[in-house]
Amino acid sequence: EMSREIKGDVLHDRYNQMVERLKRKGEIHARHILLKSEEEAMTAIEELDKGADFAALAMKKSTGPSGPKGGDLGFFGKGQMVPEFEKAAFEIENGKYSLKPVKTNFGYHVIMVEGRRKARVPDYESVVDKLRDEISQERGTSYVARLRKTAIVERFTLDGKPLADQKIVPKGN
Repeated sequence: EMSREIKGDVLHDRYNQMVERLKRKGEIHARHILLKSEEEAMTAIEELDKGADFAALAMKKSTGPSGPKGGDLGFFGKGQMVPEFEKAAFEIENGKYSLKPVKTNFGYHVIMVEGRRKARVPDYESVVDKLRDEISQERGTSYVARLRKTAIVERFTLDGKPLADQKIVPKGN
C-alpha cells in the first residue's frame, strides 16, 4: 500500500480541490498600526478621524515590523493571520479603517483595508510536488493507524529477552 505510486489523476483531483477552495476565498490588502495599549490605539483612531494619513501614522507610531512600510501587510487570505485580526479585517469595507482597536496577543491593532481580489491560483507544475508530499503523508498516517489497530507489539530488552508483561494489544481487541 505504501509503495503505491501517487498517480496523475489523484494529483489532478487534489489540485482541482485546492483551486476550488482558493476561488471561494478572496484576499484582502490591508495595512495596520500596532500599538501596545488600547488607549494608544484609540488615540490613533481619533487622529485618523481628523484626517491623518494612515500610512504616515503607521510609520510614526506602529510597533510592528510593517511600521516602516506604512503598516502595509500586502494581500492575504483567510487562515494567514491570527483569528481575531482576520475576522475584523475581512469585515472592514475597502478604504475604511477599524473604528475600535482589535486586540490580539501582539497588542492593539488599527486596521485599514485597501482592496480585495480573488485569490491567486498557482499553476499545477508549481504545486505538484507539495501535493504529492501531502498525499503521501496522509497515506502513511492512515497506514500506520491501520497497523496499530491490528498489530500486536512485543517489547524486548537490549539482549533480546522479552520484557515481562509488555505485550501491547491493539486498541479495540
